[in-house]
Amino acid sequence: SHLGSSSSGFTAARRAAPPRLLPRAILRVPARMTCMGFFAPGLVTGSICWLALALVATFVQNMLFVKETPKITLAESRQLGLIVVWLSMTCMWLFWAFVYMHQLVPLIYPVHTPVLE
Repeated sequence: SHLGSSSSGFTAARRAAPPRLLPRAILRVPARMTCMGFFAPGLVTGSICWLALALVATFVQNMLFVKETPKITLAESRQLGLIVVWLSMTCMWLFWAFVYMHQLVPLIYPVHTPVLE
């Protein structure tokens, strides 16, 4: 049940060009994009920066915010601080990574109108 006539495995529907509403020069759509996935250089660099920030926040939390009270021991205070720091840093890193990855493959390309003189 092969729909296409060529032996390359592509169907006639896949080879058909999409309808063009605007010329290709205006859209500036790249012909072929290479997917680097999770190892995109900006994503790796940003993730390393988030890790460094988490380590600094852990150090600050241990030095300034660990204290013993009548209801919590020193060890429990340190544990609670570590949970708060690492959970919040993980959530912020995930949010940043999602936004960054959405910009890697845009769904809508800008259409620039010529400047009238």
